[in-house]
Amino acid sequence: MVSEPEPVSDETGRAALAPPPSALGRIATAVRRPAVLAAVAGLALLVAAAAWWQLRPSTAGPHSMTVRLAGFQLLSPDLSPTLRATVDSEIAAAFNADGVVGVSTASAPARGPAPAYALGGTIQYDGPTIRVITRLTNERSGATLWSETFDYDGAEAAKVPRHIAVDAGNVVRCGLFGASTYQKPLPDAVLRDYMQFCRGHWHPDMREGRKALVPAQRVVAAAPDFSWGWAAVAGAYWKVDSSAGDGPAGDAARAAGREAADKALALDSRNSEALYIKSMLVDRNDWIAREDLLKRAVGARRLDCGCEYHQYGTMLANVGRVTEAVEQLRQANDMLALYVYTPLTLADVLVEAGKADEARPFYDAAIQLAPDAGFAARIMRYKATAMGDADALLDPALAMPDQQRSALVAGYRARALGSAAAREAVQALRALPEDQQNDDVALLLGDLGATHDAFRIASRLAAQRYPGPSIFWYPGMRATLSDPGFPAAAGQLGLMKYWKATRTKPDACKGQGPHAPFCSMI
Repeated sequence: MVSEPEPVSDETGRAALAPPPSALGRIATAVRRPAVLAAVAGLALLVAAAAWWQLRPSTAGPHSMTVRLAGFQLLSPDLSPTLRATVDSEIAAAFNADGVVGVSTASAPARGPAPAYALGGTIQYDGPTIRVITRLTNERSGATLWSETFDYDGAEAAKVPRHIAVDAGNVVRCGLFGASTYQKPLPDAVLRDYMQFCRGHWHPDMREGRKALVPAQRVVAAAPDFSWGWAAVAGAYWKVDSSAGDGPAGDAARAAGREAADKALALDSRNSEALYIKSMLVDRNDWIAREDLLKRAVGARRLDCGCEYHQYGTMLANVGRVTEAVEQLRQANDMLALYVYTPLTLADVLVEAGKADEARPFYDAAIQLAPDAGFAARIMRYKATAMGDADALLDPALAMPDQQRSALVAGYRARALGSAAAREAVQALRALPEDQQNDDVALLLGDLGATHDAFRIASRLAAQRYPGPSIFWYPGMRATLSDPGFPAAAGQLGLMKYWKATRTKPDACKGQGPHAPFCSMI
């Protein structure tokens, strides 16, 4: 399976979700071990039992692929003896109860000739860090299919079980789901390459996704009739395109990705992964083709990651069908709550739908799932701007240029007070350099009544990968839809063509009027 983390952008925008290249090398900070032991034994188990089990589907179903939890050996004597059970509980929570891939706590592999997969490893202190080595093995053959070392910040020891579950769970679920679609057991060597693809593709730093291409190509070279292997090649080219940007390199990656997706679909027309990945490789403004592929993906074989719902929800948010977008993203979150981008995207679209209060717990969930403190601080910043929390933005841990921070704080306070200070706040936002006039600035200008300034910035941002046209559908941007330039902007973005061809309308054109003039043009 493949997910779509949000595209990388500059550090001043909400799109800057991907952490630096050291995403999984946690900052080493000294910590007192007695506190660590208490935290790991208590807090992590409590969080696992209370919060995250509530986000999972309750309906149990049969699994066509199972991984046995072989357990993590504790190599440091001062690690809590309950840590192993806590890790197993977190990993179990990372898999869907009614998904294709399930987990087993059996003490030994099931009998029979079929491959028997087991997940385990070791945990130990290494100075101020906690080092975890994770391994997926085929117990029948003795082959190691995937192994990786993760270093976690010892100061956040209570989060280590959750980090293990997310980092290992996403890769294992991806690999075994793909293997389950093949008509025969994937040879160990092929599955090993497929697991390497999964690791690159599910890395929270999207730039790491480029590393998924070579192992994916090895998979189809060895098993050319493996449809989901070709979908992996398509997905890897998608990540190459995400890093390449606009230009010949990106065009070539998208074309190669579409070709690989077509090969996947020729082998299996119900390959929902190939369908939704191809939807990400068509022309950015061809919303008609994208929706057709996403509808087919949703109607085909359901993915354990809910990725098809995630992408369809994101697409609907871009074309202004925000209410429907929220429902799709809720389904995605029900399928895969333990992945940072899933609750984060849902939170953003809930704010877009005017439901900021409902968005809060999903921002908080994303913060808890962040792979490191820097990533968590970025999400905290997004939450602060989404909620207009001026006091939270003053936290120096929420990195942003001083001029931008000052202008945003003044604007949020002026908006809350409805005071004459709004005029000065607008001037400060207008004076920001263009590279600091991001979506937060555009939305705040809209809230402060500077409609044309908000429209001007939003029009520039809407043409980018992120935030795309979704920026126009926030409640505070409603007045910008009546700007004389909006119909032309909507035309350039492919929205007018989409609405007319599909006979749909954005939510802003529904219900009791008055509506913006462009609504009558659809």
